[in-house]
Amino acid sequence: MKFILPFLFIPLLAFALDGEKTQPTREISIIVTKEGYYPKSLSVFEGEKVKFYVTSTLDEPHCMIVEGHKVFLAANKGKVTEAEATFDKAGSFAFYCPSSKSDGKIVVMKRFVPKREIASEKSDVWTPKEY
Repeated sequence: MKFILPFLFIPLLAFALDGEKTQPTREISIIVTKEGYYPKSLSVFEGEKVKFYVTSTLDEPHCMIVEGHKVFLAANKGKVTEAEATFDKAGSFAFYCPSSKSDGKIVVMKRFVPKREIASEKSDVWTPKEY
């Protein structure tokens, strides 16, 4: 029994280490309606890979073009098209369809990474008062 236990943990360790290398993909669904895109505004983090799924409720064909990225998706009723894009820098990017005059925006936010300090390297270490 003690020889089997280490072999059970090796696959778990490999899975945990592999998970650190790859970031998950954010999946976003967009529907084209007669009022425009739904949702009209999206938020993602800098460096995040995004997978778009686009469909339409309208009989006439529409599209979705993302500014500054190589994304062009057809939006047809009853069909779902998909594409991926990675947003490497923070800012605001428009998505639109020139034929229907519909538009929206993608806000790319900077990811906050807290600064970690080692207590032994700090010069102003807190010490308790003596009573």
